[in-house]
Amino acid sequence: MSVIGEKKLKLAYEGSVKRVWQSPQDEANLWFEFSDDYSVFDWGKMPDTIAGKGLALTLIGAFFFEKLGGSGFWQKLSESTALSVFDREWLKKIFATNTFTRLTEQGCGSHFKRLATGSGETLSLAAAAKQGTAFMEVVAALVQHPRPVLLCGQNVFEYPQAEPVLRLVPLEVVFRFGMPKGSSLSSRLAKDPSYAQVLGLKEVPQEGRYFEHPVLEFYTKLEPKDRLLSLQEALLISGLQAKQFETLSELAQLLALALFVLFAEAGIELWDGKFEFVADSQEVLLADSIGPDELRLLYKKCHLSKEMIRQVYRGSTWEESIKTAQELAKKRCSLSWKEICRSELNASPQKFSLEIKQVIDQLYGTIANHLIGQKLFSGCAGLDDFVSTARASGLAEE
Repeated sequence: MSVIGEKKLKLAYEGSVKRVWQSPQDEANLWFEFSDDYSVFDWGKMPDTIAGKGLALTLIGAFFFEKLGGSGFWQKLSESTALSVFDREWLKKIFATNTFTRLTEQGCGSHFKRLATGSGETLSLAAAAKQGTAFMEVVAALVQHPRPVLLCGQNVFEYPQAEPVLRLVPLEVVFRFGMPKGSSLSSRLAKDPSYAQVLGLKEVPQEGRYFEHPVLEFYTKLEPKDRLLSLQEALLISGLQAKQFETLSELAQLLALALFVLFAEAGIELWDGKFEFVADSQEVLLADSIGPDELRLLYKKCHLSKEMIRQVYRGSTWEESIKTAQELAKKRCSLSWKEICRSELNASPQKFSLEIKQVIDQLYGTIANHLIGQKLFSGCAGLDDFVSTARASGLAEE
């Protein structure tokens, strides 16, 4: 049990960067608490923290949930000139779907309820920033974890039959608008150019250019390492009927377009990202959160997302050791690649240097201020000044 304010909160789950508490006011709801910790390369909690990260992610997530939850935004989406970079016929088709019609009538349903204090009062974005802490209250959903089993000499995961209640769809739905430098899609297409057709693209795309329309890929959510899935396997793992899976896919594409427009209006390029969803037999709802940790963002060719942090560790002995450890684990039919990395290869991540930490500590607050259009984090520079400082420190180059 943990005491926050005058309330005793029961911890429901703790991850590397987020704690989930049972709401003390309604058992049907949960409280998300985003921490200042961070994680890269599926490692889990790193040996440093980032100032203001947790609160900034909370406010950015709430901002997007509220924006996307309104029908008025969706009614104007198809008119945005920012979408002119995409194929007109494809846009016409996606805007003719029943999924889009529902969005224009009802907005996007999500698990988000409100921002709250530790004692349960509702907070606005500005009030949460002034207080310096806030919880994101969401509707609780069942999480059904797959069970690892050894089958025919290989480690596989057995997924339980989906329960007919609101539950987490055990997929990460990745959307891509293009293939910027460093995209994992580039290496997959180099090995198999025909994969472009699987994605629905007419030809193998060029690096640094937008596709004719956003494409989707599906990854596992609840396995130790994210795994790319075929459409067939994604459908089976999802536990959804084909029609509901199609709705989820259309919703993901439309949400991607919505974010593309919102970021374009802020002068920021959105290249890819991921969504998570919860569903029951009746509806599919947007879940988890939306922010720099889920998206690849560029401003004047500088990264404004977790990619900036990844670049600190790219090419390091630790990153190379991770790749070796994962190969060893695969050969041994083991899931313990992190333990191999630590114990056998003696490799662990290092803390930021002082110069790098001073830049990274500004990242999340600067993005929150710019996107939301309010000076919520007083100690953070404007976006142009931040990018200049990051570039001078050797960070964020595309």
